[in-house]
Amino acid sequence: MTKTEALRELATQLDITQAEADKMYTAFVKGLTHLLSNNKGFTLPGLGSFHSEVRKEHKSYNPHYKKMMMLPPKRVVHFSQSTVIRDEINEEEA
Repeated sequence: MTKTEALRELATQLDITQAEADKMYTAFVKGLTHLLSNNKGFTLPGLGSFHSEVRKEHKSYNPHYKKMMMLPPKRVVHFSQSTVIRDEINEEEA
């Protein structure tokens, strides 16, 4: 699903314009990004939880130069799905 399709669906579900849905989406993403950049996690009940952490410096193979290289530390985001969504997804496969 693309952002446009998601906004169209959100606008339909909430009976608002796509411009209003885009404003809501943008504000939501900015808020979540702000929380993660400040090293604070958050949970969306029924969906899962997000948290950020710093990945340590580590070695990695560069296939272009065929050499090992050191990758610098960086902040990464982790997602843990809720049991509600996990169970629903697994029911559909069975």
